[in-house]
Amino acid sequence: MGSLLNLNGRTLEIGERLTPEQIQLLAPMLREAVRDKSYELLPLGEDVAAYLRAKRKRLTAASYRSYEGTLDKLARDFPDLTVEDFEPPTGTARLEQFLDARWGDGAPGTYNVCLAHVTDFFKHFQRIGRLHGNPTLNIERAKKRDIHRSTFTPDQRRSLIASAESLRDRIALRLLFDYGIRKGALAAVEFRHFDHQRKRLTIFTKGQKVRELPLPDPHLWMDLERHILDVEAKPTDFLMCVVKPIPRVGLRRFPKRPMSSTALHMWWHRRLNDAGLAPKGATGTGRTMNMHAARHTAGQRLLDATGNLKAEQKLLGHASIQTTADVYTDWDVEQLTASLIQALGEDD
Repeated sequence: MGSLLNLNGRTLEIGERLTPEQIQLLAPMLREAVRDKSYELLPLGEDVAAYLRAKRKRLTAASYRSYEGTLDKLARDFPDLTVEDFEPPTGTARLEQFLDARWGDGAPGTYNVCLAHVTDFFKHFQRIGRLHGNPTLNIERAKKRDIHRSTFTPDQRRSLIASAESLRDRIALRLLFDYGIRKGALAAVEFRHFDHQRKRLTIFTKGQKVRELPLPDPHLWMDLERHILDVEAKPTDFLMCVVKPIPRVGLRRFPKRPMSSTALHMWWHRRLNDAGLAPKGATGTGRTMNMHAARHTAGQRLLDATGNLKAEQKLLGHASIQTTADVYTDWDVEQLTASLIQALGEDD
């Protein structure tokens, strides 16, 4: 068994249970430690690891990392406590202080997600009999602030698509602006996912959901077919594959390697720069509209054209129409004015 660290002249082994005295010595180090599995050496960390093993089958990889990130901090902040030490009301007070110290000054949505992680953790141990009550039940969720959702104007959308020199980029921009697909779904698109006969695209999106998306625009299919011929694309090649400049060779495509999230972020801001939509000196962090604004634009555009909220829900793939109504749509002052004029005119 490999050694982990040296503590006061004694080498600790991986998997060895720490004494209370050793925990007190290690606590400051563990609080500042980088993300690793050292939290599992703590009493509460052992329970976190057991809980995560039980949850693994029901969580996506991204959700697993999110749960682990929250509970990692819980174990490190209470290095000398066990699950049983969180019985309410004492445990409730401890957790309120923990959540407030860690996320109280952050976004309400982040606070609520972390509260949900902690709630489910203690619910698990209440269910298996190690707790009599769940200490999180009386902790209030943070109230969400009003969010200003930005969308691109029709002229900005046209400018972005027109300024894209490559067919690949125009296809990607249409998928973002007209069909509202997410950045992760765009990265996962392979040429075999396009159904040329039925004019549909299979997308793999958030939460490992698989959806079929109708693509009725003939211009997109014309660009796609030309692009496939130009690059001699194979069915399993990625649409948004890695493209790198090679000295004395020029740009080289790596069709089996999809762009990373960072690479797509940089690609997006190059498109904004090419269209003249990025402020001078913008670095892509807070001074320009992010890629998700294209998704909001697609949903708002469909709603404005049809007035059909259900169609927008289906386009964006929301399980609940409430999400579509509350988060992804916005009636601006001009639209409200037009609606009021119509309503008031009916009474004349």
